[in-house]
Amino acid sequence: MVSASCFLLLSGCGTYVPQQQEVWEGPDIKGNMAVDIKKHIFCELVHAIKFVNKNLRINDGPSIPDSYGVQMQITLTAEENSALAGGLVLNQAIRDGTLGLGGNLSSTATRTDTSYSFYNVGKIAGPGKNNWCDTLEVSGSSLLMSDLGIGSYLLKAVKAQAELHSSAPLKPDGLKLDVLSYDVKFVVVSSGNVTPSWKLVSLSANTGGSPFLAAGRTRTHDLILTFGPGDPSSPTYYAALQTHFTQQIVQSNNQRRGN
Repeated sequence: MVSASCFLLLSGCGTYVPQQQEVWEGPDIKGNMAVDIKKHIFCELVHAIKFVNKNLRINDGPSIPDSYGVQMQITLTAEENSALAGGLVLNQAIRDGTLGLGGNLSSTATRTDTSYSFYNVGKIAGPGKNNWCDTLEVSGSSLLMSDLGIGSYLLKAVKAQAELHSSAPLKPDGLKLDVLSYDVKFVVVSSGNVTPSWKLVSLSANTGGSPFLAAGRTRTHDLILTFGPGDPSSPTYYAALQTHFTQQIVQSNNQRRGN
């Protein structure tokens, strides 16, 4: 019964452009899901930076300098697939064996929505900046809408970089030249199948145990945050860009391998 219900919800998968939202998430998030997700992540990022700079001071200054930049990439992927596999077996014996007929038909559709943003720490998390985040109320995908752990990660990472920092800073402004990157991914897989079988006097159909009709959906939400110097004159400015680019390549390869 559960499998049949799942199949009915997923039927048609792979034959049209997938929707990012799940069926059970309701129609109210269709138009604003991407916006709400980005608002939620942005505000959690702002709160994380403010929290770290308030609770961890370096040389009487903010531990994450205002000159630092944050690269943020959000990737929303929905993949749907369906398959039809039928088989017939001739029940009447023929010379030297039996006769079986079978066929397979499958379809897969994938949709990937990607957004990239660059923010200056001082402009998004300085005193009095983005206070609207304190009263933000959004509804949407259960993925990337809960606590993403940015604050706890950032506090530990910045503390480690402060104690074992890079050499020869350009300016004595806290975290200096260090580059940090944070990647979090959520994957939801749903599937269903229907396997009717029958036996007539001369023929039997779908008696092999394989699903006659099968459908599946995989939704992946991936967030990459990279913190580093925002001044192109810094020797690690391009290291931050390269670090983020490397994370993008790793993410892309994992998607192709289905990880």
